[in-house]
Amino acid sequence: MKINNQPSDLPVPTPGAVSPATQGLAQPVSVDAAPAEAPLMLLVKGFNPMEHRLLNGTVMLSRRRHPRIELVGDECGENADAIMIDAGDPQAKAWAESQTWLKHKTVIWVDAHAVPHGHTQIKRPVQWPALPMLLARALEHGPSSSAQLQHAAAPAPTPTPTPLASTTRTPVLVIDDSLAVRAYLRSLLEPRGCAVTEAESAEVGVEAAASARYACILMDVLMPGMDGYEACRRIKARARTGEGPPIVMLTSKSSPFDRIRGKMAGCDAYLTKPVNPNDLYEVVLRYAAMTNATPPPPPSPAQSPTQPWLRHGT
Repeated sequence: MKINNQPSDLPVPTPGAVSPATQGLAQPVSVDAAPAEAPLMLLVKGFNPMEHRLLNGTVMLSRRRHPRIELVGDECGENADAIMIDAGDPQAKAWAESQTWLKHKTVIWVDAHAVPHGHTQIKRPVQWPALPMLLARALEHGPSSSAQLQHAAAPAPTPTPTPLASTTRTPVLVIDDSLAVRAYLRSLLEPRGCAVTEAESAEVGVEAAASARYACILMDVLMPGMDGYEACRRIKARARTGEGPPIVMLTSKSSPFDRIRGKMAGCDAYLTKPVNPNDLYEVVLRYAAMTNATPPPPPSPAQSPTQPWLRHGT
């Protein structure tokens, strides 16, 4: 996906120069400079030069924090995580009215008299330093989140049954690029009656999830190539029944943004590394009962090891 290097509604300066009209205004950041972690993509329409300077400061600060905010242009609007619109700007308002897809996106309206269902409404002055938390709340309660809840409540069509990966033990798929983490999770689950299938990448995990039915999928977030969020979306999209197999995200981060992104991707639960064995058993037991798989027996203290050395980056 190509990200525009200039906002669509601002003059474009010549390379290496800053024009008076755009000096201090928030400028989209090149993807080439992005770290491994995916940024939160934001499209901004309208606002005055002073507000753009304040926004620019917030975006600059976010480069050293989590999540990193990245501004995108109009051509990436449908793929943006959130859109901020100045309802007092006639051009911005006219643009919004012409975008039919906007009703399904997370949108923050500033100084709007009324907003569509699921959109967020705020008044000036905008508290730009608090923008990350404002985006978090808007994403958590936006149309994408509501659509997932409605889809979960809708009756699922009768599918052609996919055989369980194991008929005598609880089938669990572990998707993680770390051999140590996969071995650790296997050591926890197999003594509790689980049949563990391993996938060393998200791509392999997506194919494994399509070939058999699992009581639960344990998914790492950051992996080379496809990340866990994208793999979760693909597995859920390819599922032929309901919300697809239960997916539990595993990550060393506990930021609200990670949970929001996991929720938007369709994950069912969230466990922080290093994984607490009792929490892991409880989650697998719950989803085994939901999928009619053979549930593992309850854990015993003697079989609840801890491995603090597994606290690695996701």
